[in-house]
Amino acid sequence: MNPVKPNILVAGSNDYCTVELAGGTWAGFYRSTDGGGSWVNSLLPGYPTDTSPEGLASPLHQKGITNAGDPVQAWDNQGRLFYMGNAFNREAPQNASVWVATYDADASRYVRTVLVGTGTPALTGRFNDKTAIEVDRGVDSPYAGNVYVAWSLFQGAGNNAIYFARSTDHGATFSHPVKISEGSKDNQFADITVSRTGTVSVVWRQFATFRGQQRDAVMYVKSTNGGATFTKPVEAVPFTSFDAADSASNPAAAAEAHEEAFEAADGPESEESAGDARDCGSGPFACVSGFTFFRHDSQPHVTADPKGDPNTLYLVYDGTKAGTAQPSTSTYNTAPVAPDGTLMVGQGAIYLSKSTDGGATWSAPRLLSDVPSGHQFFPDINADGGYLYAVWSDSRNDPCYSVQNPPGNCAAKDAFGFHTASPGGGLDAYGAVSTDGGATWTVTRLSTASHQPNFEMFGDRRVPFQGDYNYVSNVGASAYRVWTDNRQVVPGDDPRYDGGEGFDVLQCRVNGGPDTCPNAGGLDQDIFGVATG
Repeated sequence: MNPVKPNILVAGSNDYCTVELAGGTWAGFYRSTDGGGSWVNSLLPGYPTDTSPEGLASPLHQKGITNAGDPVQAWDNQGRLFYMGNAFNREAPQNASVWVATYDADASRYVRTVLVGTGTPALTGRFNDKTAIEVDRGVDSPYAGNVYVAWSLFQGAGNNAIYFARSTDHGATFSHPVKISEGSKDNQFADITVSRTGTVSVVWRQFATFRGQQRDAVMYVKSTNGGATFTKPVEAVPFTSFDAADSASNPAAAAEAHEEAFEAADGPESEESAGDARDCGSGPFACVSGFTFFRHDSQPHVTADPKGDPNTLYLVYDGTKAGTAQPSTSTYNTAPVAPDGTLMVGQGAIYLSKSTDGGATWSAPRLLSDVPSGHQFFPDINADGGYLYAVWSDSRNDPCYSVQNPPGNCAAKDAFGFHTASPGGGLDAYGAVSTDGGATWTVTRLSTASHQPNFEMFGDRRVPFQGDYNYVSNVGASAYRVWTDNRQVVPGDDPRYDGGEGFDVLQCRVNGGPDTCPNAGGLDQDIFGVATG
């Protein structure tokens, strides 16, 4: 949301509409000038078939990069928009890089794209991912206008580090990336905020190591000199994670299918989990439990009010709700594995923690919306002008909810051992607003219809993928929140497999061949949004 002209909104997504024409996914760019009433859809310049002068000049195009995504965006106070994401090839040379594009004139005009961090050509080399961006809009900041970016650098064997860079010339150039996660081994999901006086705060998730050398926690660093240097990482809040995992029925087949899907621009890569599957579907993606579910991991988001108290920070994350963890009755698990190896599950919930001393100490985490049923995940939070807004995904309306089940799955099984789909899907977007510094919250259902998050739209229509983020932006009382939504997907019946029909999408196949009607509604996964205030 443009901080000076709140009726001008921008958004982004991993846009799969480009796969048929350009051979890969790309970063969608969406702009509204009427507060979200209508949108103009476009793409970041530089996609493979882009012959415009802007596209040909893009370093992404010049490097021959065919995929771009993980979009994050931030405005300055002069009508400039900065749009960050990752870019890579799905086969060698991979060159997994992170980029920042600049738009001016209230995001009506594209200016440039620059590479901030570059990866190696090898598929097993350095891979830059999980991006975060913020601009200093502090009303009393000596560094106002600085652009700050952070991301995860994946280097294999759990050596995932958080890197940071800054621009002091409105995105024309960026500093050499520096590692800010010293002393922490396995790190993802960075988020950035800037206070009224220009203090830069960065948080990220530290993953527990299997050897017990570190625990799941939100890590924190800050800079008081415009991002030139940072404090050493400290543990802000330890937490009990809420990470989906299972065991593949055929691990080798699942690994091969994930790789094929990734190379075909038909899904994300699979990563390690407590088990050998972070998502489950049909065919080679089937899991021992018989559940069908998308990947999700606990992640933190942080905010400071650029017009408010410079020492106050608000942190949200999703974790396992205290007191709900119990042994799993299947191979599906979400809570940390017990010391004796027992797989555990629990209720996913959104927690809030607050610091009033610039991150030196944090309040005991408390539930943002305490309900007896429903999993909550993918949170975001934003502060501006004394208003706090939050958004998250929530399955409280799922008639089949259980701590033992992924969202959208029932306990009952069909004749082929797959759990049945929950009627209506059961997943919604929820939000909350606070005007008293997070002491009290008004919670609202944002989505007007529940949706089934586990429709198998990826991996050749055999596995679900819901994405990894929701976002909220506000200027004072006015806010806009976006989320991924499957309500318009047309269900179907996969003729290749028996069982799990409630998660199948419309497709047209002859003798098990490729789907010949991908634009008939079976792949209609969308970004939905709502304005409030």
